[in-house]
Amino acid sequence: MQNELLNWFYLNKRNLPWRHGRSPYRIWVSEIMLQQTQVKTVIPYYKKWIKKYPTLNSFKESKFDDVIKMWEGLGYYSRCKNMFNAAKLIKSSFPNNYDDLIKLPGIGDYTAKTILAIAFKKNLVGIDTNLERIGYRILGLKTKTKRNQKRVIRFLEENQCTKNPGDYNEALMDLGSSLCKASIAHCNECPLKNICKAYARSSPTTYPTPKASKKIPIYDVAISVIEYQNKVLITKRQNTKFLSGLWEFPGGKIEKNETAVDAIIREVKEETNLTISNPVFLGNITHKYSHFGVNISLFKSFPKSIKTLNSYREHRWIKLKDILNFPLPKANHKMLDILKKLN
Repeated sequence: MQNELLNWFYLNKRNLPWRHGRSPYRIWVSEIMLQQTQVKTVIPYYKKWIKKYPTLNSFKESKFDDVIKMWEGLGYYSRCKNMFNAAKLIKSSFPNNYDDLIKLPGIGDYTAKTILAIAFKKNLVGIDTNLERIGYRILGLKTKTKRNQKRVIRFLEENQCTKNPGDYNEALMDLGSSLCKASIAHCNECPLKNICKAYARSSPTTYPTPKASKKIPIYDVAISVIEYQNKVLITKRQNTKFLSGLWEFPGGKIEKNETAVDAIIREVKEETNLTISNPVFLGNITHKYSHFGVNISLFKSFPKSIKTLNSYREHRWIKLKDILNFPLPKANHKMLDILKKLN
């Protein structure tokens, strides 16, 4: 299997920026960025990151506010925070063994094994959903069970190329992303079709049986741009699991039997202790995250006084033109589009 796979890989491998060299730091950065994110989305972020933080030491010396700004728009911000914390824990050189790597924040089994295989030529296979899918199809396994999972892992590990373990990992990655996709399989071009049971049965995309997609909840939210003396108020999300370290306009969920206007008056009071009245409706925004969506009613309000301002969050009054200096959630960028059109 490995000869056919690697011969195909050397002719067809993708020219990706993190494949130029085998720096464990750069492979780590790319693997974290690639978690639940498409390659084409990651490439410009990776290039920008490496330009600013070319080495582990340069990253270790960074400030979190600068780092999160670099990550802005890539999503899953806990990844960025985990990387920042992990870098501080690395004493000198990058860990070159599984036990030390797995202890670092944000590094799981797949990421640890992938880094070790590619950067340190360890005889390991990092198995993500792409590699798992290839294994299920070759072995002709339909149902995802613990037993079948172990069979897939054993099969992929037994066929590992001990001379070039990194190439073997990357070859499987490329095969899963270009030919053996979830919803379409280009079997005639596949170097492994002769050993693939799913191909032999003429139904590769039914292996493994796809999970039924879950319907995500949608929450109604009210947000206000609070303006006072030509400046707007932004607050910083801190110590939260979601969007931690990003800045945003005040607001929150609309409660049951509550109007959007009542909700924003209440939310502003709770978050900032400011009293607003007659907020002006600016527009509506919808945005989807991985596990839920939001339907946002955007308002603008003008408090008569800010003497009562008292927020448990870090906050700033800024000129609206300076807001892009701060890392913002994607939904807030959509709000800025509304504000630009109105101005």
